[in-house]
Amino acid sequence: MDRSGTVCWKSIMRYRVSLALAVVLGLWGVMQLSAEPPVITDERARADKLFADGNYRDALAIYRSLALDSQNTGPQLPHDITQVDNCYRNLQRDNEIDAYLEEVEKVHEKNWRGLKAIGQEWISIPDYGYLIAGKFHRGNSETGGQYVQASSRDRVRAFQIFEKALKLVVAEPITEMNRAEVADFYKQLADFVLNDRQGGAAWQLQSLTNIPELPDYSNVNYGRWGGRWGGSKGAPVDAEGNPVFYTVPASWEAATSDGQRWRWALNQVKVVNAARAGEVDRQFADFLHSQFGVQTLREGGITLPESDGKDGDPNANPFALKTLKDNETIARLATGARRITLPDEFNPLAIYQQLAQTKDQGAGALETLAQIAEDRQQYNKAAEYWGQVINRFGTSDTRKQRLDQIVGNWGRFDNTQSQPAGKDATLEFIFRNATRVDLTARRVNVSQLLEDVKKYLKSNPKDLDWNEMQIDNIGHRLVEMNQLKYLEGDKVEWAQDLEPRPEHFDRRVTLQTPLKQAGAYLVEAKLRDGNVSRIIVWLDDTIIVKKPIDNGVWYYVADAVTGKPIERANVEFFGWRHVFDEKRKRQDVVVKNFSEFSDAQGQLTPDTKQLGDDYQWIVIARTKDGRLAHLGFSWTGFGRHHWDELNEFKVYTITDRPVYRPAQTVKFKFWLGHSQYDQPDKSPFANQKVQVLIQDPQGTEVAKQMLTTDEFGGVQGEYELPKGAPLGAYSISLNHGRTSGGGSFRVEEYKKPEFEVTVSSPDKPVMLGEKIEAKVVAKYYFGAPVTNAKVKIKVERSPHNSRWYPAARWDWLYGSGYWWFAGEYNWYPGFQRWGCLRPMPPWNPWNPAPPELVVDMEAEIGPDGTVAVPIDTTLAKALHGDEDHAYKITAEVTDESRRVITGTGEVLVARDPFKVFAWTDRGFYKTGDTINAEFQARTLSGKPVAGNAQLKLLRISYDADGQPKEEVAQTWDLKTDVEGRVSQQIKATAAGQYRLSMTVTDSEGHAIEGGHLFFIRGEGAGDSMFRFNDLEITSQQAEYKPGD
Repeated sequence: MDRSGTVCWKSIMRYRVSLALAVVLGLWGVMQLSAEPPVITDERARADKLFADGNYRDALAIYRSLALDSQNTGPQLPHDITQVDNCYRNLQRDNEIDAYLEEVEKVHEKNWRGLKAIGQEWISIPDYGYLIAGKFHRGNSETGGQYVQASSRDRVRAFQIFEKALKLVVAEPITEMNRAEVADFYKQLADFVLNDRQGGAAWQLQSLTNIPELPDYSNVNYGRWGGRWGGSKGAPVDAEGNPVFYTVPASWEAATSDGQRWRWALNQVKVVNAARAGEVDRQFADFLHSQFGVQTLREGGITLPESDGKDGDPNANPFALKTLKDNETIARLATGARRITLPDEFNPLAIYQQLAQTKDQGAGALETLAQIAEDRQQYNKAAEYWGQVINRFGTSDTRKQRLDQIVGNWGRFDNTQSQPAGKDATLEFIFRNATRVDLTARRVNVSQLLEDVKKYLKSNPKDLDWNEMQIDNIGHRLVEMNQLKYLEGDKVEWAQDLEPRPEHFDRRVTLQTPLKQAGAYLVEAKLRDGNVSRIIVWLDDTIIVKKPIDNGVWYYVADAVTGKPIERANVEFFGWRHVFDEKRKRQDVVVKNFSEFSDAQGQLTPDTKQLGDDYQWIVIARTKDGRLAHLGFSWTGFGRHHWDELNEFKVYTITDRPVYRPAQTVKFKFWLGHSQYDQPDKSPFANQKVQVLIQDPQGTEVAKQMLTTDEFGGVQGEYELPKGAPLGAYSISLNHGRTSGGGSFRVEEYKKPEFEVTVSSPDKPVMLGEKIEAKVVAKYYFGAPVTNAKVKIKVERSPHNSRWYPAARWDWLYGSGYWWFAGEYNWYPGFQRWGCLRPMPPWNPWNPAPPELVVDMEAEIGPDGTVAVPIDTTLAKALHGDEDHAYKITAEVTDESRRVITGTGEVLVARDPFKVFAWTDRGFYKTGDTINAEFQARTLSGKPVAGNAQLKLLRISYDADGQPKEEVAQTWDLKTDVEGRVSQQIKATAAGQYRLSMTVTDSEGHAIEGGHLFFIRGEGAGDSMFRFNDLEITSQQAEYKPGD
C-alpha cells in the first residue's frame, strides 16, 4: 500500500515467491536428512544382522558399499562409517583402515555429518603400528618392523577432518529443523579437542595444534596409554608463574591455543541452542574444578592436615583449607602447590553457585558444592549445601547419610596394639560433635574359643569354614557372626565426657578404661544420639616368641611386661594339614597335638619330627597361676645354615674402565680365592692355568686367552678392540676347572655434546618456608647461549638426611659413625629438635618415601639461554616443618637440531640455620671417670659455624608418670673455633642419667641447641630408676683390641 492507500501487488507477489522458495528448500533439506532409498535401509538391516551373528566379512562388504555410496546422506551414515571400522578390527585387518578412511572422506567431502563421523574414527582406531619398508602398517604385524606410535598424527588428521566439516557447518543456515544437530556437532567438536587433554593431561591445551602439518610417527614406545595420557604436571602457568586460563576467542581461526579452540566450540553449543547453556556451563565448571580444585593436591600426593583450630589467619598458614574464601583455592600448579585467587569467569564455585539456582542443573551443582566444601574442610558450608539439596530436590539415603556424617554425633576407635596387663588400658578414639560417650566392656573367653577351634578341626570337616578358624580376628566372630557365647562375666560400664571441636572437625582423645587384668575384652562405645563403635582390646601378661634356628624352631615364653622368662609353662602345639583321600576323593583334615614345658630360661625347642614341615601350628602357653598366651596359626619353617655359601670358591673381576670406544685396549684382572676366612691367607689357585673368554653383544666369541695366575691367584691381560667393534655390552669370563666367574664392559661411540646444561642454585642452605629461584643455563661450548630451545623441568623434594659423625680411624672399613654411642631417644621431650640421629646400619633396610614432585613444567628457553625455576618451600614447612629437605632439579633441554642434553642441581632447605652435634668419648661412665665431651656447629651443607657457646650439664630424674625432669648440675661459657668445634672435660662425680645441652649463638644471633644423653654408673643409680629404649646395647669404648 502506498501513501495514498493503494496496495503494492508487486511487493506482495515477490514476498510470496520468496516464502514459497524457502519452504521448498527447507522441506528438501528435511527430506535429505530423513528419507533415504528403501534399498539402503534394507541393506543396512541385513548388514546389522550379519554383524550381530559374527559374520564380519560379509557384513563388511555391505557396510563398505553403504559408506562409499554418495547417495547415502541420511542420519544413519555415521553408523555405516563406524561399522566398517568395527568389521576391519574384528577381522584383524587394521592395516586397511587408513586407506578406507581416506576413500570415504573423498566420497563425503561435502557432507559435514559424514566428515564428523570420519573424524571420530581417526581418534578411535588403534593408535600404533609398524614401519615396514618405510610404509606404515597399522595395528599388529606378523612380519616385524619398527614399532611406532600414531596417536599424535591421528589427532592432527582428525583435526583436519573436523575443520573441513566446521566450514560446512558454518555455511549452513541455522533453522529449527537442524538447530539441535548443529549444536551436537559443536559439542562433539569440543569433546574432540578435549579428548586426551583432560585431568593430568590438560597442560597440553596450552599449545596450538598446527592443523595443516601432519607430524611424523613416533618411535617411542609409550604403551597404549602413556603417549596420550602421560603423568599429571599440575595446572599450567605462564611466564610469570600465574595459572593459564582459556578465554573464548572471537572465532575458531582467532584461537591462540587448543584451550581456546575448545572454549569456542563449547560456547557455540549454547549460542546455537540456548537450552543447553546449563550443560555447557556445567562442563566448563567441571574442567576448572579438575584444574584448580583442592583435590589436585591429593592427586599429586599432597595431603593437607585438618585444621588445628589455630589457623584462622591465612597469613600464618596459607595452606589452611578452612580459611579459603569462595574466590580462593589451593591447587597444584606446574610450579608447585599455591594459594591463588580465581577470577569469577574461571571460578568453578561461582559457576556451580549460578547453576544451583536452575532447575535442570541445581541438584547436581549443590551436591558438587557440598563435596567441594568437604574437601576444603568447610564443613558448615557443606552441611548447608546438603540441606539445600534435600529441601529443594528431596531426600535420599545418600544425601541424608552425607549430611548426618557432618552434623551428627560420630565416633570410632582407632587401631590399637596389645597393651601390658597390670595397669589401666587406654584407647584412642576419634569423634566429632559428640559431648559424651558411654562405654561397656566384657571379657572374651579366649580359652574356650581356642578349644572350639581345635574341636572343629578334629571333626575333619569336609569343607573348611575359615570363619570357624578365626582366632586373631575375634572381633569379626563376636560382632559380624554374633558369636556372643564367647563373652563371659558381667559388663563393665563407664562413661567419659567429650569436648568436640567447633565446625564439625574431628578430635582424637585418649579414653581411660578400668581394664587391667590380662585377657581380651570387647569394648563398645556408644555416642549419645550417635553411632556405636566396637574394638577388641588385648592385655598381655605373657608372650611367646618364635625364631627359626638351624634345623629347628626355638620358642621363648616370657612375661609381657618385664621380658623375664617363665619357667615350666605348659606349651601346647596343635597343628593341622590337608591330606587327599584317594578312595573318598576328598581332602581330609589331619591334626597333631603334643605339649612340652619351657625350661628355666623360658625356652624350648620341639623335636622337628613332631613338628613336621607341612603343618599349620597354633602354640598355646599356660601356667598354673592362670597365664595364657597363643601364637598362630602359622607355618613352621626350619632354619637352614647354608655352610656352602661360607666355603665357596670366588672369582672377582675388574676392568680398567667401564666403557670403551672401538680401537681402545681393554685391560682386565681376575682374582680367584677360597672364602674360608678362618684359614691361612694362601690362595689354592696360585700359579695355575686359566682360560679367559670375551664375547661381543651378540654372544660371538671375539677372544680366548690361556693365562697363568700369580702367587695370590690373580691374573691379568689385555684385549684390543677392533675399529669396527660392535657397540653394546661385552661379557668377559674366566674358567678354571674348580670354579668360574666374570663380569662385563661396554663399547660405545663417543659423541661430543654441542652444548651443556647447568642448574645454578643458592650456594648455601635456604631456610624452610622461603621462596627461592634456581636457574637453568644452556650454553654452547663456543660460548653462545642456546636459543629456540625447549626445556622440561622437574623439581623433586625429599627429606634430607642430616646425619653427620666426626671422622674416626676405621671409617674406611666400617662406615662413618661406626663408633657412635648414643641411641635415638624419640620418646624424650625435645629430642627431635636437639638430638643427633644414630648411623643407619647397613643391614637395616631403609625405604624412604618416594620424592614429592613439586614442579613439572615445560618452557621455551629465553634469548639469554636461561629459564628461571621458582621453588616455594612454604608447603614443605606447613607439612614437614620438623625435618630438612633437598630439592633436586632436573632440566632436559632440546635444541633446534633435536639434540637433548640434561643438567641437574640441588637446593638444600634447612629448618634451622645450623645444627649442633654433641658426643662423648665413651658409651657410659663410672663415678670418678673423666668425661670428654665434644661439640661441633655446622650448616646443612657442612660449613662450620663459629660463635659463643653455653654448655649445661643436666641431671635427669623422672616423675610418677615417667616424664623426665631436668636439673642444672653445672654450666660453662665457651667459644667454638673456626671449625665450629669446642670440647670440655667433665668429672663424673655422681651416678645417674645426664644430658649435655650445648647452645651455640652465631654472629647473626641464631641460638641453636644440641644435646647428648649418657649414663654414669655407680651406687644409688640402678637402671630401673631411669628410662632407656626398649632394647639398648651400648659399649663403653669405641674400639677394642684382642684381650680387652
